[in-house]
Amino acid sequence: MSDSDAVKRQIKDLIDGMPPEELLVIKRFIQYVRDMEDPFLRNLAEAPWDDEPLTDEDLAAIMEDENSDAGADGLIPAEELYREIGL
Repeated sequence: MSDSDAVKRQIKDLIDGMPPEELLVIKRFIQYVRDMEDPFLRNLAEAPWDDEPLTDEDLAAIMEDENSDAGADGLIPAEELYREIGL
């Protein structure tokens, strides 16, 4: 048995001994570790939080969007979009 196989077996044994209510936490942690191998996802996770305050223009754009003709899901029906772009 290789070192890798032995480690996998140890991990499996640890997981098998975990209380069922903690399995989701273990799953999320394993996914996180796996995702950190992807340079894009790692950079995204490590990016600083944007704490810049909203400007008056930002707030106006948000209000305009909230008062638009888009549906509750924020989507515009295809027919309306086609009409707006002249199709």
